[in-house]
Amino acid sequence: MKNLSVILFSAILTFVGYKSFGQQLFIPLEKQSLNIYESNLNQKNVVFHTSFKPYIVSSLPASCYEDSLFGWIKTPTDSHKPLRWLYNHLTSVNFINIIDGDFNMSINPYVDFEIGKDFNWDRTIYTNSRGAIVKGDIGNKFSFETYFSENQSLFPKYLTNFVRDSNVVPGIGRAIRFKNDQSYDYASGTGYISYTPSKHFNFQFGQEKVFIGDGYRSLLLSDNSSSYPLLKITTTAGKFQYTNMWAQMIDKRDGAILGEGFRRKYLALHHLSILLGKRIEVGFFEAIVWQAQDSSSYRGFDVSYLNPIIYYHSVQWNLGSPDNSLIGYNFKWKISNTLSFYNQFLLDDFDLAKSKGKKGFYRNKYAYQLGLNYFNAFGLNGFFIQAEYNEVWPYTYAHKIPVINYAHFNQSLADPLGANFREGLLFLQYNHHRWFGGLELMYVLTGIDSTSGDVGQNVYLSEFSIPNSTDVNGKFIGSYGNYVGQGVASNILFAQLKINYLINKKNNLLAEISYTYRNQTIGVKSNTSNFITFGFKTSLFNHYNDF
Repeated sequence: MKNLSVILFSAILTFVGYKSFGQQLFIPLEKQSLNIYESNLNQKNVVFHTSFKPYIVSSLPASCYEDSLFGWIKTPTDSHKPLRWLYNHLTSVNFINIIDGDFNMSINPYVDFEIGKDFNWDRTIYTNSRGAIVKGDIGNKFSFETYFSENQSLFPKYLTNFVRDSNVVPGIGRAIRFKNDQSYDYASGTGYISYTPSKHFNFQFGQEKVFIGDGYRSLLLSDNSSSYPLLKITTTAGKFQYTNMWAQMIDKRDGAILGEGFRRKYLALHHLSILLGKRIEVGFFEAIVWQAQDSSSYRGFDVSYLNPIIYYHSVQWNLGSPDNSLIGYNFKWKISNTLSFYNQFLLDDFDLAKSKGKKGFYRNKYAYQLGLNYFNAFGLNGFFIQAEYNEVWPYTYAHKIPVINYAHFNQSLADPLGANFREGLLFLQYNHHRWFGGLELMYVLTGIDSTSGDVGQNVYLSEFSIPNSTDVNGKFIGSYGNYVGQGVASNILFAQLKINYLINKKNNLLAEISYTYRNQTIGVKSNTSNFITFGFKTSLFNHYNDF
């Protein structure tokens, strides 16, 4: 699989006019805009699978078509006056459209120009991103999309520390020091092709991310890490939707190997979604991770994992397979047209025999999520409230062979906090036409490592690094008595208030001002980040900087 971050194209760029295309494209995962779709999909009379994202445009019900959700956006009349033409293309339509029979393509700028102040660090922080978004169709069954940008940033202090330690910009990828200060230079790109031969099948191939669940976080698979090469096949038959996905991941801990690059691993994923009536959706999840090469041989992509049957490979694991297996489920109940309850459970490992009579066995690794979504809250259209609780037990997502942990490019494939934590989240969002306002509150209790060893928060540490002192009977003391929050106690309080104005829906260009407060206590020490930013940005992705 090759990185599809850039699609080469050659065409004569002429403006033809505005027209709606992109039936096989996917709705961006960016949650502020996605909540508008979710509000309509939560109607009890709408039969739709919401647990596996992103959604494909052609599968959406009529109530989620753009002219229904964003009917207040007026399509401008054509104008040959230069200033009017420029205004239209910056605020209402694609910057460039190319239409030739069954072929169409749109090109829009990608920008992120932000500047701000980290008051506790006494630094001017900024982001300077320039790029392009290219989308298109060939006929009505084949679509493609690519985005690429070049970026420089000076992040707030706590993010700068994370990038310095991991050499990764959260959710994006590899970071390189820029100039002589603490700024970083990094590139970003995604792209895919989407083919829908019939209403029952969709094939997607590219460099992308996916998200499983109905919450803000996902404990099964989220868009927290950088993008990765994937092949995804979605089969939909009424109240059943079955997704098979294969992806290539990167283990970046030890840097690139001369002549080989970073170490590679592979992911095989299956997800079965079932609609029980019009109100309940249940999803069943399985993921297997294996390494491309160990110290003795090159394994590569194991074709046995092309078997599309869910839970078949977990049975193999129970019979002695060395690979990393995870299973779980997701659940959603539409309580009313405005209120829904959601839940996830993930099981990474469990040893019943060794757990009898004792608590906190280290190989009992699991996570769960509880949440509520309240759309058009208290009868106010556009007012959204979300409350969520996540708990992940120590050592979950880690593995005795770190290269096959449940992570990619130095970040967890689930929650950015890793493991060994409890997390509470509250979101308030209001939108009216082009105006959006949002408030996020987060509180986290976690435990981090001390000199005594691995306490289960860092998913990149081997299980062999668990404190392994033994008592007089030779029993492994570190095996039992584990609990959430063990280690050096750390508490994180995060609050963010933002207001933005939608300039152009075609590339989701926003003008935004935001204020962020973050305080982390580690033992008796306290660190605070307190910053404000303002700028113009194309908002296509979720940036999980709340950790």
